[in-house]
Amino acid sequence: MTPDTSTSPLLRSFLWLGITVTIFFILHTGQKLIIPFILAVFIWYIINVLSFAIMRLKIAGKSLPASLRYIASVLVIVGILSLFFSFITQNVSQVIQVAPEYQEKIEPMIDKVYGWLPFEEPPPIKEFVAQFDFSALIKSVAGALGGLAGNAGLISIYVMFLFLEQRSFGPKIKGMARGNIKENEVFKIIEQIDRDTRKYIGIKTLSSMTTGVLSYAIMAWAGLDFAAFWGLLIFFFNFIPTVGSILATAFPSVLALIQFEEPSKVAVVIGGIVATQVLVGNLLEPRLMGNSLNLSPLVILLSLSLWGSLWGVPGMFLCVPITVIAMIICSHFAQTRPIAVLLSGNGKIKGAG
Repeated sequence: MTPDTSTSPLLRSFLWLGITVTIFFILHTGQKLIIPFILAVFIWYIINVLSFAIMRLKIAGKSLPASLRYIASVLVIVGILSLFFSFITQNVSQVIQVAPEYQEKIEPMIDKVYGWLPFEEPPPIKEFVAQFDFSALIKSVAGALGGLAGNAGLISIYVMFLFLEQRSFGPKIKGMARGNIKENEVFKIIEQIDRDTRKYIGIKTLSSMTTGVLSYAIMAWAGLDFAAFWGLLIFFFNFIPTVGSILATAFPSVLALIQFEEPSKVAVVIGGIVATQVLVGNLLEPRLMGNSLNLSPLVILLSLSLWGSLWGVPGMFLCVPITVIAMIICSHFAQTRPIAVLLSGNGKIKGAG
């Protein structure tokens, strides 16, 4: 018995390592099926949240029946997604058509910027920037969005089956919890996941929309090409932590340098977008979000790298909700609380004692 007791921690460590490697291998190799399912769960969740919001609207003192609420929620989501993909598809095709013209203007743009700066010997960045393929980058973005649109049928099937299974979630959770953990503790975890996820999605949508609308107003006032497209892309990219804000700023800034001859217009576009990102991202969003998510910035960056390498662009959008849910679940179990503490920003976590 003694040898078994002494080696069991090592065996458990190897077992957990093997399980972790296997899970990430499955997540990577099965991404064509898993990513549409994750997106379907996200859409299913948004439909439920919207349905509860509609329930609060009283008509003649009564709430709408559940069936009508869900139908209205589905129609709203489908309409928004249809308009979004239609707008993106039309504008991406136009941007791809003019991308070669922009590509030809990159080197003259560098010379133009050198002329504005007081350098006797300009920095040797022309060779580096000359390798920037604007057309290929736009095509890769179009390919990612096209891939999401192409999976619309599979995502719809997943959403339909999630609604068919929705009524059985409660009994299944009770059955899983029986004999292992208190039932009310399980539902407490689920409620906290729902509350924090809903708050994150709501605040992130509001801050991203504010950033996109203000950036669009600045770009449209300056006369930047495809201002509405870049505004929508800024809204979209701001859901990606850190890297998304940089990309959202870089695209229209480079285009402004290529398009405008006047330094004043370039300064308005770049300065306005950067100021909007800083004000919304560093002042408005933290004030609204508070310390509710309490994720470490380093953990967010590592999570972004991990899920981005596994699933590409969709993984970057999903990295924060996935990490938040993982931290909440870990915080409610004594064995995994140290993991939740490592994921947190200040070492203070909510959960069972």
